[in-house]
Amino acid sequence: MKDYKSRLKEVFSEVLESSVYNEILVRKHFSQDYIQHVDGKTLHFDSFLQHMKALKQDGSELLIDIKTLVQEGNTVFSNHLVNVTTIENRKTQIQVIGEFRFQGDQICYCDELTHLISGDPKDKDLGSRV
Repeated sequence: MKDYKSRLKEVFSEVLESSVYNEILVRKHFSQDYIQHVDGKTLHFDSFLQHMKALKQDGSELLIDIKTLVQEGNTVFSNHLVNVTTIENRKTQIQVIGEFRFQGDQICYCDELTHLISGDPKDKDLGSRV
């Protein structure tokens, strides 16, 4: 069985924690058929690209602290904390519970719930901002 937990950690590191938007890396790790359900919203691949751009424009630093990763087949469940420092120097911490499905080496599906633990309420939408 493939180690999709390690793949997810690699995606977190290369795509999300990177301070710059790199569409080549996003396309490497996410299927063009990608669908993400987050907090009642649905993002398809193109809107997910916009989401990644928005995160990089609004945040100067994003760090992920993984609490739990569980793999079953090609599905990984994650409970992790996202710590963001915005370009206005606001500190935000969000808890994310997510189900990630892989197709080959790419993530093709994500269903997640986010919860603002601390920070400005206007950053509550960081999980789905476009």
